[in-house]
Amino acid sequence: MAAEAHSTATLRLTVGDLRIVHPISVPSGPVAAADVVPALQGLVNAVVAAAEAGLMKSGGTISCRKGCGACCRQLVPVSRTEGERLLALIAAMPPERRETLHARFAAAGAIITGAALAERGGRSDRELSLAYFALGIPCPFLEDESCSIHTERPLVCREYLVTSPAELCAGRAQEGVTPVAVPKVSMSARGLQDDREDWFPLALLMDWARTRPKGGARRTGPEWIQRFLKGIGRK
Repeated sequence: MAAEAHSTATLRLTVGDLRIVHPISVPSGPVAAADVVPALQGLVNAVVAAAEAGLMKSGGTISCRKGCGACCRQLVPVSRTEGERLLALIAAMPPERRETLHARFAAAGAIITGAALAERGGRSDRELSLAYFALGIPCPFLEDESCSIHTERPLVCREYLVTSPAELCAGRAQEGVTPVAVPKVSMSARGLQDDREDWFPLALLMDWARTRPKGGARRTGPEWIQRFLKGIGRK
């Protein structure tokens, strides 16, 4: 079976105050949007790395470490495209692993629904986030206070780093927490397929899966990347 053809290019972007030069490779032919998520992960990683380098140059230090999972109890907004990628990831896991994750998602969904947080309900993003964080719901992928799908973690998770003491991250009001100024490139994925803001909390992945849009456009890899880059320009 012939290997799928790929298109490779070097992206040169200005994102905020950052200058990004990043090689990218995507399928040349028509694919689903979820198939270019690895390329988007690489691009977000490059933006984060540039922000980290700037921080270190100014003498700053990132306090995030493996085993500190306080941020894994925050509301994590996931785009439709990333949701489709995560569902495929779970479907490819061994049966026992899938069952464990499904049980965790069900438990998290029940708590969120019981607290009437499944819908925005007129709340601002901060109000919704603080109310969610107060529930203390661990991400279904969190194990031993570390992400069990670290290489496949959502784009927004990659963008969240802090310089403040780790213990402050567990505070209910997040007082004193100092995030690194990373441009939120991940937001461009929300309108990648439908040209509108489209996201849901990661913990409701399985609830979303039951009503999610079926099908979807197929575009070449370069076309998907162009749509993503245009979205960055609109944010």
